[in-house]
Amino acid sequence: MSAALYCGGEAGPTPGHPGVAPIEGFEAELRATQVLVIEDDAVIAWTMESLLADMGFAAIAVAPTGSHAIAAARAHAPGLIISDINLGPGIDGIDAVSAIVPGAAAHVIFVTAYATEAARERIEGCLPGAAVLRKPVRAPDLRASVIAVLKARRQH
Repeated sequence: MSAALYCGGEAGPTPGHPGVAPIEGFEAELRATQVLVIEDDAVIAWTMESLLADMGFAAIAVAPTGSHAIAAARAHAPGLIISDINLGPGIDGIDAVSAIVPGAAAHVIFVTAYATEAARERIEGCLPGAAVLRKPVRAPDLRASVIAVLKARRQH
């Protein structure tokens, strides 16, 4: 069963991603940041990519598996990784991101329908400070997490 990514209010997806405007004040960071979306569900991946483009990101790569994500990160070092945890067969999102992050100065946001306590403990142990959003992800929540990442980057 696949989880949906809701772009609007609680009622479900709405065309055009209302309320997902470009993130003002961060235009240069948005254009310069390589984004890697790790998601095995094509519809969710496409929706996530569309939401990020609406926010102002220009360089967005999508990887459907952990191994594809690692290869994509080697080719284009991401500054922001948005990853599902459960990616089906093979390594999961936590292991994939853990393999990527030591070689990249990336901030991480996990999106998952399975935010178990064990998963949260693994994330905190491997990637302290990574955000976790529960599916279905609402566009305003994703936007708020992205803004928090951009602000944290400016402080370092």
